[in-house]
Amino acid sequence: MTPDIRLIALDMDGTLLDADHSTIPPRNLNALRAAAAKGVHIAIATGRSWSLVQETAQTLGCVSYGITANGALALDTVGETPLVKFPMDPRQCVEIIRTLRRHGLYYELYVDGRNYMQADELEGAREFCLSDAFYEMFRRHVILQPDMELFAAETQPEKFDIFYVDADKRAAVVNELLSTGPLEVTGALQTNLELTARGVNKGRALAALADKLGLDASQVMAFGDADNDLEMLAWAGWSFAMENGTDQAKAAAKFITERNSEGGVGIAVEKYCVFH
Repeated sequence: MTPDIRLIALDMDGTLLDADHSTIPPRNLNALRAAAAKGVHIAIATGRSWSLVQETAQTLGCVSYGITANGALALDTVGETPLVKFPMDPRQCVEIIRTLRRHGLYYELYVDGRNYMQADELEGAREFCLSDAFYEMFRRHVILQPDMELFAAETQPEKFDIFYVDADKRAAVVNELLSTGPLEVTGALQTNLELTARGVNKGRALAALADKLGLDASQVMAFGDADNDLEMLAWAGWSFAMENGTDQAKAAAKFITERNSEGGVGIAVEKYCVFH
C-alpha cells in the first residue's frame, strides 16, 4: 500500500523533542520541513497549551495547526483561530482547585490557549519542571493570577496540568478529583496528572481537524509515546509509537519507530512521506 499522507500530527515531549523537552533533533526538523514542502499539513498534538507550543512551532517553521491541551483546543496557527474547542465546567474547576490546594499540589490551568498559575506558587513549582530549558520557556509565557478560583469561575478552562503527584498518593488524589464530576484523567509523564472534560482526547480533536480538511484516517500520520496519545494512535491510519514509549502506546499504534533522541519521527517521515 502506497501512503497518501496529507496530515502529520506530532506529540512533543518524548516524541518530537529530545530528552531536554526543548530541542528538536535535526533529522526531525529536516524531514518535517521536507514533508511540508510537498504540501503535507503539519500539526503539533500536545498536552501543552498553545502558549507553550509557539516557540517549537516557530523553530519548525512549517506548523499549520495546533491540537493542544490533549485535544481540548485545536487551532489554525496562522491567526490562532480556534477550530475545535471542548471546555471544562468552570464550577467544577473551582472544586478541582480546592482539592489540589488541600493536597499541596502545584498546577497550571489552560484557558484560550494560554497557561496560568497562582502567582505565589510559581517558585515552589520550579523543581517539578521538566528541565532548566523548559522552565525558562515556561516562565516567559505563564500568566500569573492572584486568585485562581476567581479566574477559573469566570472563564472556560481547557485543561489542568498537575506537575507532580507522589506515587503513593496518586490513587487517592484521582478519586477525589473524580468526585468533583465527569473528567478525563491522564498523563504524558509518570509523575504528572492532566485533567480535561469527559470525552476529550487528541484522537477526537485530530479526527475533527482531518474532517475539516476533507481527509480520512488513511491520510493521517501520527506520532506519540504516552497514555495521552492512545486515542490518536488508534485512530490515525499511519500511527507510530516511539521506541521509548509506553507499552500501551506501542499497542495502540500501527508501527514503532526509533527513540525520540534518535530522530524517530524524522526516520518514519522520510520513509513513508518524503522519499516513498
